[in-house]
Amino acid sequence: MLLGKDTIFKIEARAILESFCLAWEKGIRQLEIESDNALLIETIVEGGAADCQMMELRGIHQMVCHWWKICFRHIPRTHNSITDHMANVTVTSFIEVQVFDVPPHSVRDLVQANYIRFTRVNMSTQ
Repeated sequence: MLLGKDTIFKIEARAILESFCLAWEKGIRQLEIESDNALLIETIVEGGAADCQMMELRGIHQMVCHWWKICFRHIPRTHNSITDHMANVTVTSFIEVQVFDVPPHSVRDLVQANYIRFTRVNMSTQ
C-alpha cells in the first residue's frame, strides 16, 4: 500500500527508527519493539537491514548496534488496536512525530478496556 510516495513498510521502518532516536536522546537503553508487520520484524531480526538499500533499515541496523538490550516482537494486528488508535489521533492533527508525556483520554480508555478484557480471559483459563 502506498501513502503519498512511501510504502507502509517504509513508513513503519521510519517510525521504528525515530523511536530509537527518541529513546536514545532520552537515555533509554532497553526497548521492546512490537509491530504487526511481520516482514519488517523478520528483516530487522535476520540481519537484512544491514545491507538494505532503504535508508531507514540501515539506520535501524546502526541503532541496534548501540543498544544494550533490545527485543523485537511481531504481534497480530488485532492486538495492535491502541497503536492504530494513536496513529489515527495524530494523523488528523500533526505531520511530525508526536510524543505524549500523558496519553490522550481515549488511549487510556482503550488501555483500561484491554486490561479488563485480558484479566477476564486469564481468570477464565485458570
